[in-house]
Amino acid sequence: MSELSEFQKRRLENIKRNNDLLKKLNLTGAATKIKREAGINEDHHPKKKKAARKPAEKRSVSPKVPKVPTRRSSRLRGQAAEGNGVPNVSDNHLMKMGRSNSPDQALVDEMKDTKIVGDVKLSDLLKGEDEEELINKFKLYADRNFSSGDFFQEIRKHQGKSKPQLDELQKDFDLQPYDVFQPNEIKITHDRITSMYFHPTVDKKLIIGGDTSGNIGLWNVRDEPLAENGADDLEEPDITRVQLFTKNVGKIDCFPSDTSKILAASYDGFIRSIDLNTLKSDQLLTLANEYGEALGVSDCQFSYEDPNILFMTTLTGEFTTMDIRSKPSKCELKRLSDKKIGSFNINPSRPHEIATGSLDRTLRIWDVRKIVDKPEWSQYEDFPSYHVISTYDSRLSVSAVSFSPTDNTLVCNGYDDTINLFDVSANTLPESLEPKTTIKHNCQSGRWTSILKARFKPDKNVFAIANMKRAIDIYDSQGEQLAHLNTATVPAVLGWHPLRNWIAGGNSSGKVFLFTDEQDIKIEEA
Repeated sequence: MSELSEFQKRRLENIKRNNDLLKKLNLTGAATKIKREAGINEDHHPKKKKAARKPAEKRSVSPKVPKVPTRRSSRLRGQAAEGNGVPNVSDNHLMKMGRSNSPDQALVDEMKDTKIVGDVKLSDLLKGEDEEELINKFKLYADRNFSSGDFFQEIRKHQGKSKPQLDELQKDFDLQPYDVFQPNEIKITHDRITSMYFHPTVDKKLIIGGDTSGNIGLWNVRDEPLAENGADDLEEPDITRVQLFTKNVGKIDCFPSDTSKILAASYDGFIRSIDLNTLKSDQLLTLANEYGEALGVSDCQFSYEDPNILFMTTLTGEFTTMDIRSKPSKCELKRLSDKKIGSFNINPSRPHEIATGSLDRTLRIWDVRKIVDKPEWSQYEDFPSYHVISTYDSRLSVSAVSFSPTDNTLVCNGYDDTINLFDVSANTLPESLEPKTTIKHNCQSGRWTSILKARFKPDKNVFAIANMKRAIDIYDSQGEQLAHLNTATVPAVLGWHPLRNWIAGGNSSGKVFLFTDEQDIKIEEA
């Protein structure tokens, strides 16, 4: 017997490898087994009943056609070598045409074409790859959260060219950092800042902050630069700290009718006032439920229609109002959420409407004129609520809501790493809100950083939000970015000055970053 050629040896190796594969997959004889289970017997066909014999008919005998091979090359069929006569079929069909007709091989081929269904690890599909090595290889690219502000310098090159008004706004908010004292010297509270307020006075600057331990810090900002070589070098920022609460300070504001009085609300259920003339603090309310348990105040705001009425939301989803001219012992509660309401805001265009952002992953707009005794959405049957006008369902919790002062824009942000802008100008809003603009923004603040909240400036259609890459991002109500103010740490909690282009941000260690436009003003005056 002549020695096998190299091709024949390879062919035998392939046959052996395929047989070994079939044995491993337990597919040897699989086709026969399947036919047997289906009741098909190739050797013994069922007997057919004999039909009655008919008279034999003469059949015409056709001449025998000589047998030809079932597969012949193009050359033997007399076709040109350019490929004439190749069937017009898809690549997948051509691949299947070349497969073996063996039943076992057909099952193997079918398994190769089977789609992956359900959850699967890539390491299970990539043979010879270590799972831990694979994870480490691609871990570098995971959890790379980013904000649009991270690319502000590139975006700005293209924005102002076609929008002169936007270019002017960017100049207005090209703010400069306060440099009389460094931020690490300006520690207005002992612990992580949870609320910030910029007093509306314009001839002096007063910034007030609250922290997680219930401390209130008042910073009387010095505008004059320190002397280069003198006693001023030893001077410290003028900061007064006092502890008025036992838990987070959720909101700081001033009385609309008297800016010398400061309002502060806390997670311990207390609402207090601070008189800047006498530095006396009065207890206005202790918010509690029907069982006498304290209800933490998560947010509050004075009504636009009556400056003596204060609207409040709680950590457990309730809403109530109080008249600051009296000291009520009990408030009538309405339920707006089954979970924490982290933020709410009153619509300046329609003061009977309020928006809430909740831990239940919803933004809702309410009509506080209409009471609903048993809302369908709530699991609490005993609590009345208000009529829901519109709802936006978020993928994760909604951290903040804020209305623009004049152009009917509502902004919200949450843990789904987006800032959403809604047009709420219509008198009749749809039941389901759809954002007009969505901005990518990293809002994953975690345990040691206060929740990031987008807030509109009280006198302009401009909002700001902290950036986890250590900055303050400022946008207009159309979602165009105006500024990216860099800071040394994350200025999570922001406070706008209501009349000037000044903004302050507080960090997790009680320190403050201040940005103003005063340096530009001085240059212009000079």
